[in-house]
Amino acid sequence: MTSSSMPSQGKTRAACLIGWPAAHSRSPLIHHYWLRTLGIEGGYVIEAVPPEDFKDFLFRLSLRGFVGANVTRPHKEHALALSAP
Repeated sequence: MTSSSMPSQGKTRAACLIGWPAAHSRSPLIHHYWLRTLGIEGGYVIEAVPPEDFKDFLFRLSLRGFVGANVTRPHKEHALALSAP
């Protein structure tokens, strides 16, 4: 698993995209545009998380300094299964 240097340890809140692979994503570009345009202090980074580490990463999201996340392939179905009652 690769970890970014952006998680919010201080005042700036950060979210991330969780995927495997994920480096191709344009999500940070899009999110940073809207954060700047709307004057919102925050960050958005990519977290490349292998499938075997997904559940642990997701359950410890806030401990990693994130306030939220988006999920992309191949984790979408696993995220849905974890959120089902």
